[in-house]
Amino acid sequence: MLKWVRQSRRYSLWRVSHVYHPDVAVRLICWFPPKADTVVVALFAGDKAKIGDIWYSSVAARADALIDQWMREMSYDNQ
Repeated sequence: MLKWVRQSRRYSLWRVSHVYHPDVAVRLICWFPPKADTVVVALFAGDKAKIGDIWYSSVAARADALIDQWMREMSYDNQ
């Protein structure tokens, strides 16, 4: 099931929902570029004991940066 990522400020990001695990922080983020037949997928994961809950709120900003990089590498125009 896909769920909307509210924290993203630049793109409509979605995350794949998963079963909660107290020790593991995982986010599989998806972005569907407008006018493209593709999906950009980014996986973020880490040890939740070291990262803490603040990690979840930073995923959207890191995904935005990866999407920017993908657009540069693919010469994709988001207009």
